[in-house]
Parts: sequence; C-alpha cells; structure tokens
Amino acid sequence: MKKSKSKKKLKNKSRKLVSHQKRMTFKKKSKKKHRIKPSDLPKIFVINLKRDKEKWKKYQSNYRDGILSRYSACNGMEVSRANPYYDKLKIMWNAGEKKRKCGAGILNSHMNLIKEIADNKVDKALVVEDDSVIDFERLKRMNLDKLPQDSLIYFGGVLHPPTSFKDKKWKYENAKKNFKNGNNVIEPAKYRIFGGFGYYFPKWEIAHNLYYDIFSTKEKLKPLDTEMTYLQKKGIIKYFYYPALSYLHMDDAKKGIHGDAYIKRNMKYY
Repeated sequence: MKKSKSKKKLKNKSRKLVSHQKRMTFKKKSKKKHRIKPSDLPKIFVINLKRDKEKWKKYQSNYRDGILSRYSACNGMEVSRANPYYDKLKIMWNAGEKKRKCGAGILNSHMNLIKEIADNKVDKALVVEDDSVIDFERLKRMNLDKLPQDSLIYFGGVLHPPTSFKDKKWKYENAKKNFKNGNNVIEPAKYRIFGGFGYYFPKWEIAHNLYYDIFSTKEKLKPLDTEMTYLQKKGIIKYFYYPALSYLHMDDAKKGIHGDAYIKRNMKYY
C-alpha cells in the first residue's frame, strides 16, 4: 500500500515538472474556450509572455471588454532545450544561445497558436504580437466577408528588398508607390513582407494547411516571418492590407530580442 502511494506521489511530482509553457506539439487537440468577441471584429489573439506586463497594459481594457484574447507565449529562456523548436529552428550559425532560445520560444508560440486555430476551426482569426498596436476603429468599419478568402492576409508587416537585405538599389518609396488603400496583392519581385505584427486567417482551413501540410513536414524551420516570405514567392500567401491595421509599437519593440534590428519608420505604412 505504501509503495503504491509513493509511486503516485512521484507520478504527480513528475507531471508538475513539465512546464505549461512547453506547449509540446504532441499535445491533444486543445479544448480551450476562447473569449466571445463582438460580431463585427475578427477573433484577435495577442501573443504575450506572462512576465511582459508592460507590453500587455495597452491591451488590458480591450481584454476586459472581450475584444481580444491573450495567448500565453512560450518562454524560450526558461523552457530552453526542452522546447521542441529549439533543435528545429534554423538560424545563423553564429547566433548566441540567448537568441536561439528566444527565437525558438517565438516560433513555438506562433506554431502552436496556428495549430490551435486549425484544430478549433476558428474562422476570421487575427494573430498579433504584443509589441504591436491595433487600429480598432478601422477594424470595426471593415466588412471581413469582402476580403479574399483563399489566403492568409497580412494586416501589418515591414517591407524589405525581394532578394537581399543588403540590396542598396532597392528603394522603400518606390516599392510602395502603387499601394492602394485596402487589400493589395503581394508582388514578390518588388518586395518581401516580414514581421509578425498581424496576420489574418479568413478561414481555419488556411491555418490547417500552413501548420499540417507545410510547416510540420519540414525537418528545419527558419523564423516564421522568413518562412512566410518563401510562401509569398510561391503564391501561397497572396495579400496584405494597407495601411496596416496592426503595426509595430516602437517603444515596446525596442525591449524585445530583435529590438535593435527594426527599421525606424512608421510601420503603419509597412
């Protein structure tokens, strides 16, 4: 009897040691109940680390009003090598350990949220990082049903040259001069869109295709926004909305692991 009790204690203890933040990919389909959103808005998920209370402050009133949901991010530093994306992440050979752990945590957070959107069949889902701001007034006035339904749509991002970051001939102003207000078709020969400031799934099947048919089949993955630029070139990710509906809040972005890398321009205009 004593032996079975001690075994039970050890079993319970081992369960506690498995961090909730790992969000391992072998978990069963999530049955998490999400907050009910107003009918004229998409279902908004804000990825936020529990410790990043300052970044979350700007969303607190929206959260209380039921306008958005907080998605608990994976803490890459704490989870470390137990994160299944630690070894799967492909980054620069000379990247430090901190950058790898944080990058793997970010990738884990996005991948598992995309999986959750797919598994729970959530239509009209908007994924936003907590260092972004959302233009709720414009978002409320939109008719989401009139947007294209056959691809992920960027609601925010940052423009870069189509081939190399070091392309000195490429001009930001030239790349965006033909952008129209509203939905635009991405032109991969002219630019690439990076950043996880806001991307929208009109249909859950699109998230399912990205997670199960594309990302899960790859042995290695680069950071998500880089992987998405490859899909832009293939015509799998087709659209972006202009000006941005969710864009980088520079004061918050500077506090992140990639803070020094961001271009100092108004991200509302990519």
